Amino acid sequence: MTCFFVFAMNARAQNGETLTLAEAIRLAVDKAPTSLEAQAALDAAKSHVDEIDSYAYPHLAADASYTRIDPVISIPFGNQVFTTQPNNNYNGNLNVQQLITAFGREGANDRAARSGIKTAEDNLSGAKTMAAFQTVQVYYALLTTDEAIRVENDQLKVLNDDLGISEQREKQGVSTSLDPLSTKVRISTIQSQISDLSSSRKKQESGLRRLVGFKPGVHISVTRPGGGTKLPENIDALDSMAEKSRSEILVAEDAENTAHLEVEALKQANNPVLTANVMGGYKDGYLPNLTQGKLNWMGGVSLHIPILDGGLVSSQVDQAEADYRAAQARTEDAKLGVQSDIEQALADIESSRARLALTDAQIAEAQQALDVAQVRYKNGAATNLDVLTAQEALEQAQLQQAQLRFSYDLSEYNLNRAVGIQMW
Repeated sequence: MTCFFVFAMNARAQNGETLTLAEAIRLAVDKAPTSLEAQAALDAAKSHVDEIDSYAYPHLAADASYTRIDPVISIPFGNQVFTTQPNNNYNGNLNVQQLITAFGREGANDRAARSGIKTAEDNLSGAKTMAAFQTVQVYYALLTTDEAIRVENDQLKVLNDDLGISEQREKQGVSTSLDPLSTKVRISTIQSQISDLSSSRKKQESGLRRLVGFKPGVHISVTRPGGGTKLPENIDALDSMAEKSRSEILVAEDAENTAHLEVEALKQANNPVLTANVMGGYKDGYLPNLTQGKLNWMGGVSLHIPILDGGLVSSQVDQAEADYRAAQARTEDAKLGVQSDIEQALADIESSRARLALTDAQIAEAQQALDVAQVRYKNGAATNLDVLTAQEALEQAQLQQAQLRFSYDLSEYNLNRAVGIQMW
């Protein structure tokens, strides 16, 4: 299904169709090297659990040997000679070994290994979140640049109209050549800004192509999404959500839990080990016919009880307990870091919202000022400089609104990331 999705997205991009933010995130998450690395780590953690579990299953081994002995000890007895062993010694057997119990040691090791799976899963989630948010940032940078280019093109149209008016007034003798010349300078400035914005867009588009895995040169169009998930702007509620969802906290808690389980496992490292062993096979060397092979078997139970280890396990437990305390400190630091991220994201949202609320009035006033300046200029009551100044004020207000609009949306996504919302 994923392969079909990637093929379809590449085909659409080749045709210059719009790539939505959701599609871009999905592609980027699937292709991000950090996600692939985290997925490999998860696979390794699962394999490690299988390795630990394998010690509780029967182990079967086959052995075969041949030994030539010459000479062998011979004992004459009357008219006969008896040998103590054959010249050709053959031996083949199967050996089955089964762990009966390690008195809790195997269970402790299994729990410690399984905690690694949880850590790997949370690391994978964190890698995907970072890839998704990186894609959001590049995507919104493209949106902002596209909107800035649109604003500049609208202003260029206004300036071209003004140029026509100033040239007509020059022909009528009511103004000097300075008016159309000033307008042309302003037009040239806008064109230069559009060129710079277009260059920036190419770089941003290249970055997005790299993230989603498109080939170089493929044109990507973007469209404004609906914004991130709306969250309550209450610091306590957000902190509570983050403690359950933010990957940095979950990974730190996983590491703390793993460290605790490692302590418990090491405390049982000197537990006795009880195993059963059964071996059967075919060999020669049995009296009275030493050269005739026979089926044979033997079985037994062994108990291994460690007595002295020179303080090895005690030292390992002390080290593991120190690692556990360090993991606890890292968990607390992760929680404080996430709280700071949430506070900063809320501050960005509040600031962007307050500034954005003022831009509608600023644009309306700037547009009205430009309309009045143009009318007054046509009637000879204002100079061309008044028109250019009003036009530049409108341009700046529109650019500011575009930037703030997308900054506000991006700050919402940043709050989603700070809380741990899965954007993909």
